[in-house]
Amino acid sequence: MYVKTQLRELRSVYEAFIGDRVADTTWRTIKRFIVDSGLELNANNLHEYALLRKRYPKLSLTPLEFRALLAAVDQARNSLPQLITGGEFINLLISQEIRPDISTIYRWFKQSGSKYNKTSSYSTEVMFAVIYRAVVWKFIDRRKSKKNV
Repeated sequence: MYVKTQLRELRSVYEAFIGDRVADTTWRTIKRFIVDSGLELNANNLHEYALLRKRYPKLSLTPLEFRALLAAVDQARNSLPQLITGGEFINLLISQEIRPDISTIYRWFKQSGSKYNKTSSYSTEVMFAVIYRAVVWKFIDRRKSKKNV
């Protein structure tokens, strides 16, 4: 189990990323969620959870869905080359069965602090933020299609 000082440090890391104090009950819920998802309670997993909560505050996930989403994000990130053009990125999305409307892609790039252009090259930093949104979009889209069946 974790020592109290380790838990306080992890809580501080989470609160620093969120930018606000977290209530004791909320902290217990977050700890339980991470542990129930089968992940280690560490700064990296807390950061990923906080990032997801910040970007998608209304997205409800089970611990297993969270773990699957993290695995999909990691797989997508690992498939990115150092530099990639907009056109190559579209092909990468298609190869991962992510097929959003072009306006959605423009929005992802804008939210990541860039502008989409088919011929422009993008760094991994920009692409990590965009691919994150793409994977979450695919997850939400699949969930919707399962409910409609």
